[in-house]
Amino acid sequence: MQDINLYNIQLSDIELFLNVAKYGSFTKAGEKMFMTQSWVSKRISQIERELDLRLFLRNKREVLLTPAGRILEQRLTNVTNDILDAIQAAHVAQTGASGYLRIGYLEWGSVVFLDLIRRFIALNPQFSVEIFRRQFAELRADISIGRMDIIFTISYDCDQFSSSEYCTMNVERVPVLAYMNKDHPLAGRSSVTMEDLRPEPMLMVDQKSSPGYGTFVRNLFIKHKIRPVIAQYAHDGGEHIGSILIDKGVLLASANFLGDSWDKEIARVPVEGEYVYITAVWRRQNSNLVLMRFLKEIAENLENSEE
Repeated sequence: MQDINLYNIQLSDIELFLNVAKYGSFTKAGEKMFMTQSWVSKRISQIERELDLRLFLRNKREVLLTPAGRILEQRLTNVTNDILDAIQAAHVAQTGASGYLRIGYLEWGSVVFLDLIRRFIALNPQFSVEIFRRQFAELRADISIGRMDIIFTISYDCDQFSSSEYCTMNVERVPVLAYMNKDHPLAGRSSVTMEDLRPEPMLMVDQKSSPGYGTFVRNLFIKHKIRPVIAQYAHDGGEHIGSILIDKGVLLASANFLGDSWDKEIARVPVEGEYVYITAVWRRQNSNLVLMRFLKEIAENLENSEE
């Protein structure tokens, strides 16, 4: 083995390696880190030379981890999180804050309990609170490795969280809406039934991004004895916006999916009798006292809303 000069490896290189491993693509990793595909490929090759390790197997379709790369990914993920935690703790100490809370919420969704979060910050100025937008898969990854203290996602995406490791709390019930082009024949309705959607081409989120979404939608159709016509799959609902704009199909999603965006182009029609929940998820082993106080605020807010 050659001598390894770690001075030539930067924290950004570790982040780059982990993103390539996560997405299996130089292009997607580059987009995440605002780098070109060619630069990512070149830098990964340099990292491999510096470490004297072959980390990836490349082919035309994807980039796969080698056994050595898989071990490095497993070890470096924890190291990177420890470094980020250390930096966060240092910032907290510098600002005089006595603790911090990291909140993740679903991309394309509204920030649940934004007023509560603002009030929590106002009442607890000694705490540092950070909020991040994420996709389904990113939220699951962030909470699993401790990058987030608490996430807000949709109830159908929570089946993958083991009750022995995670706690969940349904914090708000929201209707399921059919998102469609403004000129669609059903767009002017006050509501639709699943039977109304029987002939409609559907826009779906793929299983890898949100297994729970696919199961939820399929169960809706099974319950109503409908075999749906699938027009297109995508990694998340946001990728379907263009398809809705050209009237390619109908997307089923929660009422907090788009907020007020695209209001003039995309109709939102409630599906009769169908609801999901905005669900808070946190790890049982998370002993962050700021998280405990925030959860207490959420519980009190729920109690007050039920009275």
